[in-house]
Amino acid sequence: MNRITKKYTRRDLVTICQRVIENMENNPAFPTPPAALAELKKVLPELRTALVNAEGRDKQMVSIKNDKKANALALLQELSEYVTVICKGDRTLMLSSGFDVTSESRSNITPSIEKLEVETGEAGVATIRTRKVTGVKAYIHQYTTESPGLNTVWVQEGSSQGSHTFQGLSSDKRHWFRVVAIGYDKQKAYSPIVSKVIQ
Repeated sequence: MNRITKKYTRRDLVTICQRVIENMENNPAFPTPPAALAELKKVLPELRTALVNAEGRDKQMVSIKNDKKANALALLQELSEYVTVICKGDRTLMLSSGFDVTSESRSNITPSIEKLEVETGEAGVATIRTRKVTGVKAYIHQYTTESPGLNTVWVQEGSSQGSHTFQGLSSDKRHWFRVVAIGYDKQKAYSPIVSKVIQ
């Protein structure tokens, strides 16, 4: 699903505010914009002035700038929610509002793990590794000491990496390992299960 980008740099914020005002005013796609649009139009010159005044790093001026920025962000948030409801995921319509829209390609990729490598080293240690998987937000590294079935309880640790080292495993005992890849829209992909006897 297409989403409006809600992270703005200091420079982007003024540009986005200006663009949203210009694109949403008298736009037939948004016939009843919330009062936040008129308020944003009023706040924008004040924000510009506050940004310039804060460049000297005067504490009071920086505080005023932060207040104006927070106000502008709150108004943009209200407007983005209105646009999201009106557009119902239509990317072109969303872009006509002046907001930036995140790419939908990333969230449509379903992760897939074709291979899992397990390396055993010193006693009680095993490292599991997958090749880089596209469309992954996080990994869950798992092992069990019983032959996997429907009711298997897996010991697990989360990570942003495709490799992980387990320590303190039972020596001279067979372990089963797998990795679960979590996609951006909560899709899950399981690696093949690999078993090893731990040293």
